[in-house]
Amino acid sequence: MSSSVEPFPTCPNTSSVRTDIAWLLHRAAQRIRQEWDVAAREHGLRDMRDWIVLAAVGEGEKRTQLAIGQELGLDKTTLMSVLDRLERDGFVVRTVDPNDRRARVPELTEIGAKVRDLKVPARQRVEEAALTGASTEDRHVFFSVLSQLAGVDSDSEEPSHGSCMR
Repeated sequence: MSSSVEPFPTCPNTSSVRTDIAWLLHRAAQRIRQEWDVAAREHGLRDMRDWIVLAAVGEGEKRTQLAIGQELGLDKTTLMSVLDRLERDGFVVRTVDPNDRRARVPELTEIGAKVRDLKVPARQRVEEAALTGASTEDRHVFFSVLSQLAGVDSDSEEPSHGSCMR
């Protein structure tokens, strides 16, 4: 991982968890999340969650905050705090839903769209750093097994359960 991220402390007695899938996935997610947070801050965002929300807001048809929260598996309080921050910083605007005055529809601003579009190169950089030293074959096996664990059908590329977070 990049030198801009603090290394994780060594965990005591890790030999007993080396075959614990949940622990290993959690630990890997923590490391990658740290890298994502660094990349997000480089573009004026707070963390990876900001980027995920930006991507969801700018993807597909306009929809309410509630619909976006459900797609991402984020509770209302968490999503509202992210949207408040993104709106304050000029990445999104929220308008009244024409079908329901009580609901709000977030939309990307021009700068929000530009930052959202930087997600792909940032993701490639983060993933490349995470997989440094892995052979092409190892990477293929890794993504295949991870897709199975995530419940992603190789034909549809959509998870069979869980959030739609990307």
